[in-house]
Amino acid sequence: MKRILTIVVAMAAFLAAENAADAQVLKNLLNKVKGTTTETTTATTTTAATTATTNGQAAGAALKALYAQYKADGKVDMSNLTNLANLATLASNVQDLKGQTDKTSFYKDFLSGLISGSNNLVNSVNSTSVMNGLQTLVEDVDLSGLTQKAEETATTTAASLTEKLTNATSKATTAVENASEVATAVTNILNLFK
Repeated sequence: MKRILTIVVAMAAFLAAENAADAQVLKNLLNKVKGTTTETTTATTTTAATTATTNGQAAGAALKALYAQYKADGKVDMSNLTNLANLATLASNVQDLKGQTDKTSFYKDFLSGLISGSNNLVNSVNSTSVMNGLQTLVEDVDLSGLTQKAEETATTTAASLTEKLTNATSKATTAVENASEVATAVTNILNLFK
């Protein structure tokens, strides 16, 4: 069981840098495996650190993609399907920051993953401000609409995903009830990169 867990963790870390959606699926799988295993405390601590780092990497990659679009368009375009997917990835990966402080190991491991996942867009100069922005996002903004979309996407076949995405394009801003609030909170974070 420990070997399978190690393989899943390694795959999740690799895919987090490559494809945030695949990383999220593996993260969900890892959480299911973790919930059924009785590994030692050391393995649990390592798994928790890996989960935090993986979440940070996926969130960093999503922030980087959102920032590229933000620079090009001058706003977080909530009618852009790619942005909605990146926002869903960001939302689902920052959920575990709720209630964390900068003194916890989860917070530190998440930040490490965030820096690497963003290709140093998040760095030592802006990391405190970015983490404060992410904390505000997860504590003060209802992200349930986005995390629900992320979960739906993770369990959808390719054909039905294409259909859902096509339908979502026509009503993207209604796909997330509080789209304006989410866009404002994320824009505040993206402005830190200027």
